[in-house]
Amino acid sequence: MIAPTGGFYNGGAVLLVLAFLGFGAFFWRAWRLYGYMRLGRDEGRIDHPWRRVRDELVVYLGQRKLLKRPYYIRGLAHALIFWGFLVITIGTIDLLANGIFGFHVPGTGSALFAWTIDIFAVLVLASIAIALVRRMFFRPPRMHVALDGYVILGLIAILMVTLLVFEGAGLSAGLLEKGYTPPPIAGAVLGAIFKGEVSAVIFYYAWWLHVVTVLAFAAYLPQSKHLHIVTTLPNVFFRKQTPRGALSLIEDIENKETFGAASIRDFSWKQLLDGYTCTECGRCSDNCPALATGKPLDPQKIVLDIRDQLLRDGSKLLADPKADTVTPAHFTESKPEELWACTTCAACVEACPVTIEHIDKIVDMRRHLTLMEGSAPPEAQRAMTNIERAGNPWGEPRETRGDWAKELGVPTFADKPDAEYLYFVGCAASFDRRNQKVARALVQVLRAAGVSFAILASEETCNGDPARRIGNEYLWQIQAQQNIDTFKKYGVRKVIASCPHCFNTIANEYPQLGGNYEVIHALQLVDRLITEGKLKVGRGMAEAVAYHDPCYLGRHNGVYDQPRAVLDAIPGVQRVEIEPHNRERGFCCGAGGGRMWMEEKIGQRVNHRRVEQILAIKSGATKVASGCPFCLIMLEEGVGAKGVQEQIRPVDVLELVAGRLEN
Repeated sequence: MIAPTGGFYNGGAVLLVLAFLGFGAFFWRAWRLYGYMRLGRDEGRIDHPWRRVRDELVVYLGQRKLLKRPYYIRGLAHALIFWGFLVITIGTIDLLANGIFGFHVPGTGSALFAWTIDIFAVLVLASIAIALVRRMFFRPPRMHVALDGYVILGLIAILMVTLLVFEGAGLSAGLLEKGYTPPPIAGAVLGAIFKGEVSAVIFYYAWWLHVVTVLAFAAYLPQSKHLHIVTTLPNVFFRKQTPRGALSLIEDIENKETFGAASIRDFSWKQLLDGYTCTECGRCSDNCPALATGKPLDPQKIVLDIRDQLLRDGSKLLADPKADTVTPAHFTESKPEELWACTTCAACVEACPVTIEHIDKIVDMRRHLTLMEGSAPPEAQRAMTNIERAGNPWGEPRETRGDWAKELGVPTFADKPDAEYLYFVGCAASFDRRNQKVARALVQVLRAAGVSFAILASEETCNGDPARRIGNEYLWQIQAQQNIDTFKKYGVRKVIASCPHCFNTIANEYPQLGGNYEVIHALQLVDRLITEGKLKVGRGMAEAVAYHDPCYLGRHNGVYDQPRAVLDAIPGVQRVEIEPHNRERGFCCGAGGGRMWMEEKIGQRVNHRRVEQILAIKSGATKVASGCPFCLIMLEEGVGAKGVQEQIRPVDVLELVAGRLEN
C-alpha cells in the first residue's frame, strides 16, 4: 500500500509527530505498569526455554485454549480477531514506514499479502459482529461487560473498515502499487463502488483516519483492560513449567520471618503480571465449583482484586519504596472466607485462555493466614494438629497405620527390603474403613500380576498435601522430609500410590526437597499390567459404570485415559461419561485443598452438586467409579445425603478390577 503523502518531506513529518505522541503515550504507561509489576518479589521463570517457545506457538499464536470445549464458536471468533490483528499490525507497520520514510516492509507489497489482509479484515468484522451480539443479548453471567470493551471493539472495527475503504478507493483511483494485482476481493468490490475523482479524496481521508485510529488505539490500550493484547505474550512465555500440581517451595523456611502474601510486595512479579493479563472473560468463574454452589469465592475477582490494589497503591510504593499498602491484600478485597472456599481443583487454571495461575495466589494468601495469623478454620487447625501429633489428619494412633494389612500378610520394607515397589498407602486407605477395602483390592491386583511390593506401615506418615494446601508449608516440609528420609533408608526408587494426592505430592513436590522417585498411580500401573498381559480380568455381571475424574489425577496431572482404559478392559462393564462435566471439565468432589477437613457452611455442598450431575445424565449407570479415596468418601456422603443409594453406588475402579480377577 502507498501513503497519500509519499514520504517524510510530503507530510511524513506530521505523521512522525503523531506516531511519536501515540506510541509515546503507550510506552510511558507501559513503563509505569512495568515498574508496578517489579514491586513484586523476584521469581525465576527462564527454565525450559524450548517449552516456553512451544507455548508461544501453540497457546499464544495458536490460541489453543480458546478453542477448547465448550467455547469453540466464541473462541474461534476471538481467535480470528487476534489473528487478523496480527496480520493487520504488519500492514500498519508498513503504512507508517511508507508514510514517514517512504519505504515498504518486505513482502507487504505482494498480492498474497493483500489477499491475506483483506480476508482477515472481513473475518475480523464478522467476529466483531458476533462479539457485539453476544455481549448485548447472550452475555455469559460472569463476563464483565463495560464501555471499555465496546471502545476497543469499535476501534478495531474502524481499523478494518478504513483499511478496506482506502484500499478500494485507492484501486479505483490508481493509487495502489502493481504488486496488488490481481486486486483483493474486498478491495475490488469497494473499488467498483468508488468512481471518479472522489475516490482519491476518499482514499486520502480513509488512509489518515486509519492511521490516526491506530495511534489512538496504541495510546488507549495500556489504560484499558485490553492490555492483555500485549501482556498475554509474556504471560504465556513465563507461565509455570513445573507440574501444575506442584506449589512453590519456601526455601530456607527455618530462617524466614514472614510467610505468604499479605501485601502487593509479597506476590511475585509473575503473579502481578497475571492481573494485567486477565481478559475478564469469566471462564475461570464459570468453572469454579465453589462459586457454582454459592460460596463467596470468585477466581476472577481474586485476580482482579490484586490488580486493582496494585494500580491503586503502585504510585505510592514507587515513590517511597519503604511504604506499605494500607491494608493486607486479603483483607482489602479478598476476604478470608473466599480463600478458604477454594478446593484447588484447577478448573480455573484449566479454563483460563491466557494461562493465569489462580491457585498459587490463593495458597500464598492462605500461607499468611495460617502461619502468620493462625487464623485457619478450626477444623483445619484440628487436622494440622493431628498430622503433627499422629502423622495423619484423622488423629489415629501412628502405630496402627498398617493394621489393615496384617490379615493379608502384606510385607513391609523392613521384612522385604528388595521389593521393587513401595506401595505408599496414604492416610485415607490406612485409617478410613471404606478406603481400606480399596487398599485390599490393590493388594489382590498386585499379587495376581506378580508385582513385587511392600509397604512402610507405621514408618509411613502423611504425605503433607492437606497441610501444604491449607497454607502450613512448615508442616508439609516436616512430613515430606520424614518420608524422604524413610525412603532413603530403604533405597526406595519406585512408588505406587492409590491416592492422587499422594501421587501428586510425591511425584511433583518431593523433588523440591531432593526426593526423586518413579511414581505411578495404581490405575496407570493396572492399565499397563493389563496391556502387557500380566493381569487377566474375567467377565462378570453386565453393568453401566460412570467415571468421575479426580482433580489431582486429571487436571493436575493429565491422567484421563488410563483409568478409562482399565474400565474398558473389564468385560461386562459399559463405561459412561458424565457429560459435560468430565475429563478436563470434570467437577470437583469438594475435598481438595484441605476442604476434606473443613465444614461447608455456605451454599450447597460441592459433593451434593456432583451427585446431582451424575444422576442427571440418565445413563442407567448403577455405579460411579473413581480413583481417589477423597472422591469416594465425598461421593458416598452425597449419595447417602440424597437417599439414592439404591440408584447408584460409589466404588473405586480398583474394586471393580479385583472383583473380576482371573489369575
